[in-house]
Amino acid sequence: MMLADYLAAVTRLNQHASFNGAMQVVTPRQVLYAYAAGLANIEKNAPFTSRTVTGIGSLSKQFLAIAVMQQVTAGRLHLTDRVAQFLPDYPQAAAVTIADLLTMASGIPDYPTLLQKQHPTGARAAASDPQSVRRLGADLSLADLLALLDDHSLAFTPGSQGAYSNTNYYLLGLILTKVLQKPLGQILTDTVWQPLGLTATQLGTQHAQAASYLPWDDELLFIGKGHHTAGDSGIVTSAADYARWLQTILQRPESLLPAAAWQTLFTIQHNFYGMGWFRHGPWFWHSGLILGYQADVFLSFEHQLAVFWFTNVRFLTASAQDWNRQQRIWLDQLT
Repeated sequence: MMLADYLAAVTRLNQHASFNGAMQVVTPRQVLYAYAAGLANIEKNAPFTSRTVTGIGSLSKQFLAIAVMQQVTAGRLHLTDRVAQFLPDYPQAAAVTIADLLTMASGIPDYPTLLQKQHPTGARAAASDPQSVRRLGADLSLADLLALLDDHSLAFTPGSQGAYSNTNYYLLGLILTKVLQKPLGQILTDTVWQPLGLTATQLGTQHAQAASYLPWDDELLFIGKGHHTAGDSGIVTSAADYARWLQTILQRPESLLPAAAWQTLFTIQHNFYGMGWFRHGPWFWHSGLILGYQADVFLSFEHQLAVFWFTNVRFLTASAQDWNRQQRIWLDQLT
């Protein structure tokens, strides 16, 4: 499929599926396609635009990975550093390195999964249960996290394989604050967002402009903005800001990271994960979920192209899932 055919098909699909959110396709220097439709806040009848600040869930990890690699480049952190050096209260920390956290190779359990097991949701799946969804959008203190992890051993020897765990990036955020003695949001502002002119990007879902919603018995249930401020999934941004972010990544400027660090960041470990990115064929990709917010990104250095979409209505309905599936099929067909 040629790019022009893809863009035309995307517009038809967006309109047919009543897509609610924002989507853009960018090259290193140009925005090829920008689409925004639907409502950021249904109760206030506020439109969703390219400048609407919204939750992006686990797409937050790519920002955090770059901030950590900046400190590795500066010599304040080393990929071989043991987590126990920074978080001695976690019993398993001596076995895990910074590199293990970055590449999802630590074996540390995923804290959202542990939270859901601690508070079962009943008959509905956890992803579609409002109580569970709101719980995962709230703040979790370090003390609460350590209590969650207390009875759980590592799933495997650190560095031996990969398994996705949000806990890895939660801990990386804490380590950055220990090293630089600043709040995580300030660190990200100073080292990443301000230098790149990302003025709409912040840490904390409470800063979103869009409210989030969950399909519920043929209606959209208001879920809200939550108050998640951890580095694993607490960042909010706009489509306009995020497009600039992806253009920066496609350019890989040495002003942000040296070439060797960029290479390390996008090297997939254990055939599973790089540092904030999965890989499928020529595409580096990630998905994000928090509250009712959902986000997806695909980036290809080979194609010199990035595609992303944000929505504040979680993809639980059949039509939304079909929309998401079709997008991925078309991306695989791009030449």
